[in-house]
Amino acid sequence: MRLLSLLFPDRCPYCGQIISGKAFECEVCRSEIISLRLEMTIPSGNRCIAPFSYEGKVRNAILEYKFSSIKFNAESLARRLAEVLSDIAQDTDIVCWVPVSKKRRRERGFDQSELLAVKTARLLGINCACLLKKIKNNETQHRLDKEQRAANVKNVYAAAKPELIKDKRILLVDDICTTGNTLAECCRVLYSAGARSVLCAAAAITPTPDKKRNDNDDII
Repeated sequence: MRLLSLLFPDRCPYCGQIISGKAFECEVCRSEIISLRLEMTIPSGNRCIAPFSYEGKVRNAILEYKFSSIKFNAESLARRLAEVLSDIAQDTDIVCWVPVSKKRRRERGFDQSELLAVKTARLLGINCACLLKKIKNNETQHRLDKEQRAANVKNVYAAAKPELIKDKRILLVDDICTTGNTLAECCRVLYSAGARSVLCAAAAITPTPDKKRNDNDDII
C-alpha cells in the first residue's frame, strides 16, 4: 500500500497538487473554492441542491472523476455535498442515486453517482440503497435539445426495491444536474412506487441549463 501511494499519490481534485494524510483537497483550493447552496427546480417541480456551479476547476474535477475513473475526487465532492445538505437532509429516510446502464458501468468500472451517493449518505448518517435501475439504453443527453431530452429519458428507469420506497422521504443523488430531465423522470418512478417525498442533489448544477453544449456532460 505504501508503495502504491508513492507511485500514485492522491492529488487535489481541483488543481492536481499532491496531497497527503487525510486531506481530500489542497489548502489553497479549500480556501478558494467555496461551497454554495445552489438550488434549481427541475421539470417535475422537485428541488435540486448542489454545492457547486458546473464550471472551472469543479467541472474539471467532475469530468476526471466521471470519465477518467479518478475515484478519489468523490471524497471531496461528497463532503462538499454533505455540507450543503446537512440541515435540510435531516428528515430524509434513505438515499439513492441515478443509476447508469450495465454497459456504462462495465466500461467505467463503477457508477459515479452511486459512489457519490454512498459517501454522501455515510457523512450524513443516512442509509443508502439502490432504489432505481436503468432498464433501457437511451441516447446520450448532450446530443439532444430540451424537448428531446425529456422524451429521451421517459420510461428508462424502474423501481429496483419498491418495498424500500413506499412512504419514504428520499434523497436522490446525481453527479451533474443540467436540464433536470433525468432527475425528474427518476422522481416520477419513485413517486409511482409510493415515495412520500423526493429531494434531489448533485455535485454541481450547470450555470446555464438551456445553453447548447458539445461536451459529454450529460452522458450517464
